[in-house]
Amino acid sequence: KELIKLIKSERYIYSDPVTEFIVCLFVDYDFEGAQVKLKECETVLANDYFLTACVDDFVENARLFIFETYCRIHETIDMKMLATKLNMDQESAEKWIANLIRNARLNAKIDSQQGTVVMGSQHPCIYEQIVEKTKSLTARTYHLSHAVIGSSGRHQ
Repeated sequence: KELIKLIKSERYIYSDPVTEFIVCLFVDYDFEGAQVKLKECETVLANDYFLTACVDDFVENARLFIFETYCRIHETIDMKMLATKLNMDQESAEKWIANLIRNARLNAKIDSQQGTVVMGSQHPCIYEQIVEKTKSLTARTYHLSHAVIGSSGRHQ
């Protein structure tokens, strides 16, 4: 979340295919744009001396982010359309999704007859919600207390 905020605020100062991919996917929810940027990222990373070994991992994780983001928005997803969004053929996409389901990274079912992916409910449990809400509570309290101490010291 912090990375997305940073990229969003700095996107007019600096941009490259990787940051543009993140903006397309997580800020604009532009899946077609993310698909185009993913191809550009693949080319840029493949030509970068230091990052060329990371191309496959980057593409795999980028596809996962595209898929997860798309699944948060939709309940039922057409397999052909999904394969297109992931830059894969339909058979490869179905195998990839089946592996995600098998590895418990995804709460979904594949309906092969209709050629769709049916998403399960993805509501976080109450414990996860509480942890997420209170993650930054300590830091915010610290900054607030220092602001109060600082302002009370100036008034005396």
